[in-house]
Amino acid sequence: MTLALADILPATVPSPPERTGLRELVREHAERYQPILAALRDQPWRELLTASELMDALTGQGLQPSERTLRLHCAEMCDAGLTVREGRRGYRLSPAGAEIARELTASRRIGSILYRMEETMCQLTFDPETGTGLVSINAYVLRQSLLPTLVEDIEAVFRAGLAVGDRVLLAGPGEDILGRAVPPGHVGLGTVCSLTLAALLMRRGIPTQPVFGGLLQVAEGKPSHILDMVRYDATSLSPNELFIRAHLTSVGQAARFGSGAITASVRELPMNALPRLREAHELCTRHGFPGILAIGRPGLPLMNIPVHEGRVGLLLATGLNPLACLWERNLLPGGDPDASRPMVGPADWQTLIPVTELRQQAQLLAGGWKLEAGSPQRPPPSSLQPPASSLQPS
Repeated sequence: MTLALADILPATVPSPPERTGLRELVREHAERYQPILAALRDQPWRELLTASELMDALTGQGLQPSERTLRLHCAEMCDAGLTVREGRRGYRLSPAGAEIARELTASRRIGSILYRMEETMCQLTFDPETGTGLVSINAYVLRQSLLPTLVEDIEAVFRAGLAVGDRVLLAGPGEDILGRAVPPGHVGLGTVCSLTLAALLMRRGIPTQPVFGGLLQVAEGKPSHILDMVRYDATSLSPNELFIRAHLTSVGQAARFGSGAITASVRELPMNALPRLREAHELCTRHGFPGILAIGRPGLPLMNIPVHEGRVGLLLATGLNPLACLWERNLLPGGDPDASRPMVGPADWQTLIPVTELRQQAQLLAGGWKLEAGSPQRPPPSSLQPPASSLQPS
């Protein structure tokens, strides 16, 4: 007897929802659904958001739904195929929900990077004198096979002084990086973000205002001029991330040969804070924490960028420079645009390893958790850092 497909499949199995129908559903219930979609999309690097985390995100948007109302809306969105619930672990966007959220939240995300930068800065406490505190990290979860190539590029960028600080965050399979589990066959790799420097300056009475993300030309190993720039308050994505993903950078070339295009953050500060800025720059230099590329003069252009009257220009390297080789070497696969966005979040400085140890740790990871007989095994993450007493100025 021949069975038809309809005889095999249960009659209750629904057909996949049409994207157009979902878009209309979200527009119809925009007041209820769009804030939740925006909250989930604002943190694509997080695997899941719990109901309490969603509640905090909605409160940050100026909304105050009750827990019962939030659960009801989330249940409706799961039924519609916009979100997926994984038990008590939380909620995530479905593929259809992620596409619709990206489209429908575009206008509300313009300039949102500014307030996210400010929120991150308020969490950072790093002090280069003591070598302690929280720093901001840009991180990716990558295939383990990419490590040998990445190590060469990252070391070159740090040697050229085109990165921030002198440490990296490394997590092996089964470990955690910025709240995300590293799956088998992968590693988590993070570098220090320029927000760490901005927060350090803020705590020393040096308020800096981010103006542009810039594509900076390096010539003879020194900053030369800005090639292109995007205002932070006029974009829905990180300007520096845009430059890298558009294949406009040549960080590897700048690091190795002294000439190329890197990403930088252009900021302004009050002229009265200039003496304190110079002191902070000297402090960072003395303690081996690079990242400040250039300091302007009151009211005068910084390279080819005009500065407002009574203000001083400041040029910072970005934490994405060491990872730009992922695009320059076409190491990241295409597909979901959110999957290639870096994770961003705070991490304890002492959980990072000196970049001089990256090659050794990468070699240990490349061979798995076990080495040849008689060789030491890779130490747990908590023991990769030197004790606090050994953090001496370089």
